[in-house]
Amino acid sequence: MSASDISLACNSLARMAFDLKDLVNTVATKRNPGPFQDILDEFNDISDSCLSNISVMIRSAVVTTPADQQLIYEAYSNFIQGLFELTDAVTNSAPTLIAIEKQAEFRVPSAVREVAGVVDALLFQIMAVFPSDTPYSQQAANQKSQVDTHFRQTVHAFHIATANTGSPYSNTTTV
Repeated sequence: MSASDISLACNSLARMAFDLKDLVNTVATKRNPGPFQDILDEFNDISDSCLSNISVMIRSAVVTTPADQQLIYEAYSNFIQGLFELTDAVTNSAPTLIAIEKQAEFRVPSAVREVAGVVDALLFQIMAVFPSDTPYSQQAANQKSQVDTHFRQTVHAFHIATANTGSPYSNTTTV
């Protein structure tokens, strides 16, 4: 996969993350459960896109041209920023999403875990194109670690929000 293709893939995924963030914020702000399924569908779309990109990115050559490295890193960083904003929006909206849609307490953390797994694999594929002796390699690894933390915090936000209700996870008997 060429540097410009990797850049396009990352920027496309970033756009998907920013769009999903906007949808989550809209649903939470308006307290409208109608588009709840759309949130889950968008998470699935991000997962599918990540998987598609992983399959074409496997065994991509290490990028040695500094301009190409920068092009990829800027797009990678844009995707990371999209993930940060998405996970922050979902984290902050957890109590509201649970209040307006009971299934949110299970389905959103599940969707987040699924996306986290495929994003993890994709980020490793992208990081592999950076030579290990470049600053991009270390910066990309640091950003990946931060994304992992954001995903964990998002899942935990649902556990905490549910624990503060009359039917926390440990007492839930119906779905």
